[in-house]
Amino acid sequence: MYKNIVEQAAKKAGAGLEYKDKKSTATAEVYFFRHGNRNSAKIDTQNFLKANKIKFVDKKTSLSSENITEFEVGGKTIRIAYKPRGGGSGGGAAVTAVTESAQCYYCSLAFNVKRGPIKEADCTITNLEKAAKYVQATVKVKSAVDRLPEDWPDTLIKSANIVYNKYKSKVTGSVYFHRGSPFMEKVYRAKKEVQKMDKASGNPQAPGSFSDDKWNPGDIWMTTMSPGADPLKEFKQDWSVLNQAVLDKAGRIKSPKTFLLGISLKKLGNVATLKEYNAPSRVKEVEHPYKSYIFGRNNDFFSSIDMYMKMGTGEVQFRATASTSSWQGEIKGVTAAGGKIGGGNLNFYCERHLRRSIGGGLKGRSWKETPGNQVRLNDMYLLFKKYTPKEQHIEPSIFIKKCIDKGGSFIFSKNMCLQFLDTFMSGTSVQRNRVCTDIMRYAASNTDQSSFFIKVS
Repeated sequence: MYKNIVEQAAKKAGAGLEYKDKKSTATAEVYFFRHGNRNSAKIDTQNFLKANKIKFVDKKTSLSSENITEFEVGGKTIRIAYKPRGGGSGGGAAVTAVTESAQCYYCSLAFNVKRGPIKEADCTITNLEKAAKYVQATVKVKSAVDRLPEDWPDTLIKSANIVYNKYKSKVTGSVYFHRGSPFMEKVYRAKKEVQKMDKASGNPQAPGSFSDDKWNPGDIWMTTMSPGADPLKEFKQDWSVLNQAVLDKAGRIKSPKTFLLGISLKKLGNVATLKEYNAPSRVKEVEHPYKSYIFGRNNDFFSSIDMYMKMGTGEVQFRATASTSSWQGEIKGVTAAGGKIGGGNLNFYCERHLRRSIGGGLKGRSWKETPGNQVRLNDMYLLFKKYTPKEQHIEPSIFIKKCIDKGGSFIFSKNMCLQFLDTFMSGTSVQRNRVCTDIMRYAASNTDQSSFFIKVS
């Protein structure tokens, strides 16, 4: 009976209907009405309920920034929340902006409003608007709540609580949270200035395209400093000074108090964990020794455009991410799942430890990828024969035809894999292990130039 009422109400309002199984509302059925005009949908829904003599209440909940409609029918409590048509926030970067901004509001709710762990009932738009006074984020609070994917609130609550429980005794006064704010830009500006000086030194310590997230992958930053502060202004002399300052302000050297902290976020499962990275006690000498390589998952050279190399407990997939450019490595193992390293930085570590550029050139030349249309297939064949098992060897003419049939993307990607492998294997076992260790550490934001952060996962 109640489902028919909900369906009729949605039809009357001209809204799309979505059911959501909410764990925290086991006694209620939760539905989302999607409409281009949420207010219009609510008016039409409530008029329908009035016409059918069904009593309802208009109330604030964590389901939406706008009031929902709640009523009882057929012995069931029904909650209807009104959301924009299409739902969600788009894809990719847009979703990330919403979830990371929302995490700032949820963390602020725990630290500044509730001053304790939070639960779903606490996450009303009223409370989150109070929390927003201590947040600078790229997505405003009402928009973040409305556009938040419906499977994210549990992650936001768990993440906020584990950070609060860890740092509640380490902070004093108001705690601010930043995502893409001017304050956060100042943090990374300090890194950029040190990086510029490092490059100009003639003996750079960081790879050429040492990205912001490889220095510190903080998606959001927590601080007790005022929003207008420039937290690292006085510490731009070199990597050591800068990173010591990040450690100190995180409460890991001189003072137990935390003034500044980068937080890396992941979507959670049933359990939340918090781990520190690049702490004073980190063991920089941990190695990820070279183990083996394979072409494709099935060791068939022509089955795919990639190559896999085992390094310690991890595995790196080497491949092109565009059809004929952007060759890179991506960590697939447990050590740094999802971490990436571009071709230029792979070459940096080859030059550092092997004294050779990828492709055989001497250290110091201006290295770049070999475009697919410049690959000499006869030379590529020689590397193929050198690094594949004898049982896979074929005649040069057959090899060239198969490559041409596979297309430019295959030729570019596979040739870059072979060039890297040839340069890599030219080194001693000690040199190869050093290259692998630096690759894994780079992908995990754990280089000697990386700074302290925590990761919630």
